Amino acid sequence: MLTIVLKYRSYSEKQLISSIFTQHHGRVDGMVMRTKSSLPQPGDFVKLQRKARLEQHMGTLKLETKQSHSSLQFCESTRVYALKSMFEMLSTLLPENHPYEKLWQHTNETIISFYNFNEALKAYCLFEIVLVEELGFGLSLNECAVTGSTHNLSHVSPKTGRAVCYEAAKPYITKLLALPQFLLDPSSNPITATDYVQALQLTGHFLLRHVSHNRPLPIERSELLLKLKSKS
Repeated sequence: MLTIVLKYRSYSEKQLISSIFTQHHGRVDGMVMRTKSSLPQPGDFVKLQRKARLEQHMGTLKLETKQSHSSLQFCESTRVYALKSMFEMLSTLLPENHPYEKLWQHTNETIISFYNFNEALKAYCLFEIVLVEELGFGLSLNECAVTGSTHNLSHVSPKTGRAVCYEAAKPYITKLLALPQFLLDPSSNPITATDYVQALQLTGHFLLRHVSHNRPLPIERSELLLKLKSKS
C-alpha cells in the first residue's frame, strides 16, 4: 500500500523524523537515516517499511519512492503555498496512528489535481472542507439553518457552521462568513480570486477555532491568502 510523505524534521546529524500519511493508520512518524542519495520529497507516494521493537515505539522507516510529485514544487507560488500548507496541516493537526481513510483518499486526489492549474486551488479549498469535517467539526452547507431552504445559500454561521440563505442572512451579514458557490457546486464557473479568499476565510475560521484550537495555521497558508487577496 502506498503512503504519502508529509514532512521531515531534523533530529540528529544522522537522522531525520519523517511524518507519513497512511491509509489505514493515519499519520505515522518514524526515524529516517540521512543518506547521500536524495530522500522522497513531501507529496511523493512511497512504499513504506517500518520497524519498531514495540507497536507504540516510533521505530524506523524505510521509504521507497513509487510516484514522485516533486515537480509540483516548481509551479507558480499559489500552487506551491497551497501544497505546502496541506502537508504542514496534515503533519501537525492529525493525531498519530488514527485512521482517516476518506481524508487519505481525498489527499491523494488533491495532489493529482495540482497538476491542473485551473483545478488546483479549487481542489485545495475542498480539501480544507474535508479536513475540518474529518477532524470533528461538521459543517452543514446544504440547507438554510433558519428557513430550511436549499436555494440562494450565501453565508455560514461562524458559531454553528450551518449555511444561511441570503434573505435570512441580510440583517446579520457583517457577522456571518461568506459562502462561495463553488463549495456547494464544484462545477460552477467562473471561480474568482475573491471566491478563493472567501473559501479560505471560511475554512480558516473553523480550522483555527475548532481544529487547531487557536494554534497558528501554517505560514504557507497565510502567504497563499495574501497572494489571492492581491488578485481579488
